[in-house]
Amino acid sequence: MDKAKTGSVYRRIAVCCVSVLALFGLAFSEAATGEDEGIVVVCTNSALADFTANLFGEELGDFVEVEYIMPAGVCPSHFDTSPSDVVTIASADVVVSLGWEPWLADLLDASGNDDAHQIICMGMGEWNMPSGATAHLDSIAEGLSEFSPQWADVFVANAEGYSAAIASSYEAARAQIETLELNGTKVITIEWYSAFLTGLGFEVVASFGAPEGLSTEDVIELSSKCDDPEVAMVVDNLQSTVDFGANLAADFGKEHVVLSNFPGAVPGEYTYMDNMAYNVDEVINAAVAYETTQTEISELESEVSSLEFQRLVLSSIAVALAVLLVLSAVIARRRIR
Repeated sequence: MDKAKTGSVYRRIAVCCVSVLALFGLAFSEAATGEDEGIVVVCTNSALADFTANLFGEELGDFVEVEYIMPAGVCPSHFDTSPSDVVTIASADVVVSLGWEPWLADLLDASGNDDAHQIICMGMGEWNMPSGATAHLDSIAEGLSEFSPQWADVFVANAEGYSAAIASSYEAARAQIETLELNGTKVITIEWYSAFLTGLGFEVVASFGAPEGLSTEDVIELSSKCDDPEVAMVVDNLQSTVDFGANLAADFGKEHVVLSNFPGAVPGEYTYMDNMAYNVDEVINAAVAYETTQTEISELESEVSSLEFQRLVLSSIAVALAVLLVLSAVIARRRIR
């Protein structure tokens, strides 16, 4: 082979190598761009994280990483941040909050993340009610649509779908309680579950705020209400102090129920829907348990009353026999005389 042909072959090989390297470079560039286009959403709690993840859904799940800061079993007002939380929020493209977390502003300042798009869900009502959940979903969907307008239709559609699913589950729970003839069962509850329980068909006879803020008059009033035999349970919140509710229930022989405001606090109940089902099961089980206990007590009281009546009858008979014996003895003596 002459030098001209050899040079031509080498040139072709070089061109091929350059082309291959260029293709690899393009692929790497596209991959890197894909990573950069992904969205990191940091929520302040697990409920907001669940709502946000469901808004992205399966359609956009590969484009988003949803995290939350506050552990599910902790009260938002009493949560203390850690250095790892600073790292987490520093990477956020979007921050979703309730708007009243006392630690969030300091956390954002410490992270230096001034560019994150903030979505604030304030004044949306209790999210354990379908109406409150819908308000939170709509608010987050609106905020996400502002941040990523190209996906607005997906966010809106998923918000509507998840809202409908939540409402359907809540209605099914209400129907179950009615079928079991538990509607109208009287309860005392921490105020955050008052609407939730009333909507399910229970009768809330009294509610209370944070236990550490209760006055002596509050405790006396709650004790008076709890003394009602028809009150079946005292409902507490896992993320609050539960000692007061436990003691109140124990003092008056009521069921003590601890529900959770945040999914993930109870092992295995990781989603909003899981958490709702758990809360419903807890109050149903408590109502059934109290009703069963009251039936057993009633039956025992009936047996005791029956035995007491029998004792009185036997005592009366014994007295009558004794009187007859005395009279018989007196008559017999008179005859002998």
